[in-house]
Amino acid sequence: GEGGYDWELCIGGNGKTCAGHIGGEQWKFCDPRTMKGNCAIWLDLDYQIKSKSVMKNDPKQYRFVLASDGTHDWNIDFKGQFVVANNTDWLLSLEQKVNANDDPRKMLESMAVSNVAHRKLRGQKDLKNMRGMLDATTATLLDLFSLVDSKYLLGAYYSTLSLNACYFRGMDRIYDSNMCWILMHPESKHATLPALEESANVNTNPKNDDPLPPALMSDVEHAFVRSDDGNFIAIDRYLVHFKGKQVIGVLGDGLLPITISKNANGKETVQADFTCSYGDEHNSPATVILMKGHQSYTDHYYNNGERYRTPFSTNGDRFRTSLILCEKLRYDRSLSRHPPLVLRSDDGKFQITIGSTFQRPVGVVYSGGKPDKDHSKKDTKTLVHCLNPAYGLKDPRWVIEYLEYHRAIGVSHVHVYNVDMHSPEVQAVLQAFRDENFITRHDWSKKASRGYTTQTTYEHAKWAAQTDCAIRSRGIFDFALFSDIDEVAVGHPQHHLAPALNKCDEATKRGKIACSFNSNTVSSIYTKLNEEEELALKDKLILERYNRIEAEPYCPANCRCSGSKCTERKFHYGRQKYIFNVRDLNVSPRPMWTHAIARDYDEMDKVMEILPDDLMHVRHYQGHWYKNNNLLDTMKEKDAPLPSSVMDTIRTSIANSKDKKKKFTKRLMYDKAKESATSNGVEWIQTVERSAKYHSKIS
Repeated sequence: GEGGYDWELCIGGNGKTCAGHIGGEQWKFCDPRTMKGNCAIWLDLDYQIKSKSVMKNDPKQYRFVLASDGTHDWNIDFKGQFVVANNTDWLLSLEQKVNANDDPRKMLESMAVSNVAHRKLRGQKDLKNMRGMLDATTATLLDLFSLVDSKYLLGAYYSTLSLNACYFRGMDRIYDSNMCWILMHPESKHATLPALEESANVNTNPKNDDPLPPALMSDVEHAFVRSDDGNFIAIDRYLVHFKGKQVIGVLGDGLLPITISKNANGKETVQADFTCSYGDEHNSPATVILMKGHQSYTDHYYNNGERYRTPFSTNGDRFRTSLILCEKLRYDRSLSRHPPLVLRSDDGKFQITIGSTFQRPVGVVYSGGKPDKDHSKKDTKTLVHCLNPAYGLKDPRWVIEYLEYHRAIGVSHVHVYNVDMHSPEVQAVLQAFRDENFITRHDWSKKASRGYTTQTTYEHAKWAAQTDCAIRSRGIFDFALFSDIDEVAVGHPQHHLAPALNKCDEATKRGKIACSFNSNTVSSIYTKLNEEEELALKDKLILERYNRIEAEPYCPANCRCSGSKCTERKFHYGRQKYIFNVRDLNVSPRPMWTHAIARDYDEMDKVMEILPDDLMHVRHYQGHWYKNNNLLDTMKEKDAPLPSSVMDTIRTSIANSKDKKKKFTKRLMYDKAKESATSNGVEWIQTVERSAKYHSKIS
């Protein structure tokens, strides 16, 4: 699919095909783990299945790599190894081999594996009647599977068709391909299996926690292509609705060749000193959209954050996340495989080539700008949760509760940008929610991003993740919610988000395109509970452990003081988060900031509405500013339990969750995690002894 993988479709079909060709108890060659590797032909070479006997120390030593397969153009990453696919040499070699055989008819019949080939080759003495079919088949295979050696066929998708392709390549080349080790002999219906010690990525023990590579745990693999100078990274290329039409765009981070100047009115303008090329269209102008802030573009783009040794966005208000639009390029919808998009400066000092699939919203897009009348009358607005890059979690209980909670209060779908949550336990949980089509998993790991999504880049490239999610959601959902894994959204009444969404929808009539809301600190996460409290909470959810929050915000961590008044909580002063209108395609795409759409508060006052706490806010399960300043025993707290009806909904959903085999998956995962947990509460907080007034009364 467009930028995503339908693992279940691939694994299911390939698993059945594999099982049909393997005799005995050789389950390990057809289990989902192995099949997932076989399905991952478009992933990085490190993620592909290869025989250990032919693994090279340097990827450049391989004689062939995957070329453009409709998802990625590997020529970008492995320049110099790409060979244009050509089946001529293969056909000539095959014909010579047949003609030189003492019994051409027997040889031809022995070559057939599929029923179609058996019928076509039965009784044939030469390839005369087969030339057309062979030419069409091999040309299609070469194009479909993007083979890069003109003499040999590279095994690709595991199927009966690719088994034929593998056989045509020759017995002596089984083990230097990705998939051809599962090869069928012409005289046998079974596949030729390699020795287990010669196989990579085959899990010989299903009970062994042998982790998959992060890419095989995800639904979306991003391009993450760097410019030749290494100072800019393209997250992906997209089809973006802009000014009433779809244009080709790029989301990226880092340094671009641009000129920042001021017009006659003193307004800053950004000019791209590079052009876009795509197919036969060359040197088309580019438009660069930068993140706006409270300082000049020059300060945010060039001057801020100099102490960080990275060319990308950082703390210190360095805003280098950008959106590039190639408005004049014509996207060719007739192509199933698109040529790379090249961004290049006139002097040649800057160049980047992006060959990944064009990302676009997946679903029903409401065209024509604003939603249709029927949709606008609907009482229930749809909300996608753009969960900021998640990292560090190993206990799956919080992940289960977090996702179930947000589903219960009105979230329709969640995009999970997974940095390092790759333990088998957490992955099993994410897979369960993926099976329900409630989440989309993005590979946001250090390896996949080639080092971009580390902590050095602002909060693991949070702004890029938010913008990617917004682009993917435009025209599909009504609103997008941006928040972190340690923040729980709260709405009213009964904590549902529908009233807040309706209020924000009404604000669009006043020219608003987003709504922000305060963050309230759940300070009770630091309270070390006594034995009586632990006993009373032993059957409760983690969310039910923390019923007390700060009675008033602490400045300057959660508000701003002006003289004796400490009530200013607008945007970053109150650690606010926001929901953004993604339904209206007339709202121009732009890089998304943390606490508001942009750091330019003059503009934000015009386009954003601030919702009151009793309508919507987030509970922040963090508060290091209290602990670090020794305020945990002097601060004021108040009771603010989450509603029991929502907690009951979460418990019921966990208890009733079943997989395709009718097993109670989430309940088993949750109970197992609870038994092995080292902490009864959230794992990222170290509790401390606090006085009696900070403990809840046991009824």
